[in-house]
Amino acid sequence: MITSMTGFGRKEIERDGIRLTVEIRAVNHRFCEIHVRLPKNWMMFEDRMKKQVSACVQRGRVDVSINVEQLVEKGASLTVDWQTAEFYVMASRQLNERFSLPEPLHVKDLLHMPGVITEATSPVLTEEQIEGILTTCTSYALEDLLLMKNREGIALQADLESRLQLIKECSGKMQVYTPEVKDLYRKRIISKIEEFMHEQSYDEARLLQEVAMMAERADISEEIIRLQSHCDQLAEQLQQEGAVGKKLDFLLQEMNREANTVASKANHLEIQRLAVEVKTELEKMREQVQNVE
Repeated sequence: MITSMTGFGRKEIERDGIRLTVEIRAVNHRFCEIHVRLPKNWMMFEDRMKKQVSACVQRGRVDVSINVEQLVEKGASLTVDWQTAEFYVMASRQLNERFSLPEPLHVKDLLHMPGVITEATSPVLTEEQIEGILTTCTSYALEDLLLMKNREGIALQADLESRLQLIKECSGKMQVYTPEVKDLYRKRIISKIEEFMHEQSYDEARLLQEVAMMAERADISEEIIRLQSHCDQLAEQLQQEGAVGKKLDFLLQEMNREANTVASKANHLEIQRLAVEVKTELEKMREQVQNVE
């Protein structure tokens, strides 16, 4: 079963006072190229992240983005220092009694007094805690990514197999017409020999060269057999696990070369039409294979 190189995975986890989000985007690329974007104070985990991703992705460009938010529980973000607040209240009352101040101390004034309100700080995570949550979150994001890559791979495989079947049918029809090509060239060879023989003086070397060229072009069975063999190999590769994109691309190049040779050698209208049809399907397959891992 083939796998697509393109996909997206995302996972968000809240644990140990932080919200961690991992997003993984994968696109087609000739090689395996992994880029990881981490917070500055988490850069020590970059190599570990790349190893974790490379264990699941064999080919393509992968961009991994990690976002971290500090979490503070509701009702625990602010802390009141009651002793300090009581000190300010008592001092305010004493000032009012001594100086007969018209305005008492209000709550909003008390909130601005130094030391009365303090903001709760998030817990400091150890390296082991960070690595644990990061590894877990990335694993879930990779599962999403691979799920999408597999779904697209199924669609790619179905399309490639349908086009491959059409190419097999065309090559079979070419094989049926092969005797007609041989007969056509046989008649042309006889005609060429008779043409030379009617001349008073003729170049025997040139005659032999013409006959040899026609005889070579008369046989396209080898090219058709190789084309069919490549079809079988490609069908086999489509059932393999792992990264087979490069092998598929190579086989399609070889199939295209055989189709070109058949089209140029066979002076037969129907075979040439079939060869063009094969080349059209091969071009569409090569476009699809660019997305296969």
